[in-house]
Amino acid sequence: MSNISYTILKRKQKAHTKAYALLCLVIISSMGFYTYTKWQEYSFASIADSHNQEFKSALAEKVIDEKETYNTKKDMFISLNKEIEDKLAHVFPVSDQYTTLTRQLDAFEVQLSKEGSGSFEVSNIDWQNSTSNDNYSIRPFRMSIVSSAENFEKFLHLMENSGSLVDQIRLMDITSIRLNFQDSDDDSGEETINFTVQINAYFQK
Repeated sequence: MSNISYTILKRKQKAHTKAYALLCLVIISSMGFYTYTKWQEYSFASIADSHNQEFKSALAEKVIDEKETYNTKKDMFISLNKEIEDKLAHVFPVSDQYTTLTRQLDAFEVQLSKEGSGSFEVSNIDWQNSTSNDNYSIRPFRMSIVSSAENFEKFLHLMENSGSLVDQIRLMDITSIRLNFQDSDDDSGEETINFTVQINAYFQK
């Protein structure tokens, strides 16, 4: 009877030992899987952090480069802006400056006379009262001119290019023009054009 009880007890001990071993295996496997998973997460996080650090460093270097480029070109930008403002003050001034415009027209008359392309003579300039709208002001004036056909075309070209920052010609446009053709009084036989032109000169309000 005692042998039977011992045998049963021994079997129970073996069963408990197997169960305990299985439990330990399950616990060790779970801990291993958990540790592996966390290690993978840590590894991915470390790689991402490394990439972020590299990206931050690259951005910091780019900011430094852009700042150096800006500082290098800053003086050039300031100089260019000043140049544009000065030219704009000539073509679109803050006041009517009709005396300055008169000198500009006189200079154009002298220039055409020296080029040997026939006559160009301004016989009269009639300045009229200024008007304004919401964005700009206008100083209208009328000119009477005697000109050769070639210089007449040059005058129209001047008016077409007015407002150019390159040529720095006052911003103007022709609102009306009256023409009268006649033969030249000299022996050149060149046709002369008498014309009266109504012009608007623009300036800042």
